[in-house]
Amino acid sequence: MEYLFTGLEQSALGDAMRSWRWLYPIINTAHIAGIALLFGAIVSLDLRYLGFWKSVGADGLARVLVPVAVSGFVLALLAGGMLFTTDASKYAAMPLFQIKMALIGLGVLNAAYLARKRATAWVALISLATWTGALICGRFIGYL
Repeated sequence: MEYLFTGLEQSALGDAMRSWRWLYPIINTAHIAGIALLFGAIVSLDLRYLGFWKSVGADGLARVLVPVAVSGFVLALLAGGMLFTTDASKYAAMPLFQIKMALIGLGVLNAAYLARKRATAWVALISLATWTGALICGRFIGYL
């Protein structure tokens, strides 16, 4: 696995991310924008499933917010992958990064479950916990 991480760091993309003055900040901004779209849409939908805004139909809200969340997830995933190439070995070894990835995985599984079943308060609470946890872990990684 270490060979894979070293290969990512030494790739043309990894080199560009580290050496082009504006590339890293632009990609980091895209990552944050993706997170904002994902998190904002998910929190809004989860709060609806928890009983907020009962006058707004959950199905209609989901039709609007699910594509926003998916678009945000894809943007955050692509940009995050690019950021990862700058120091893949270091990030992969961080327990906080590993927890973040596990929480994202749980969040995706929870969303897949939600897409097949009826929303419940428990599913919404699990969603809020996993995505909030991933957000916190990701933010703290920048300070380690």
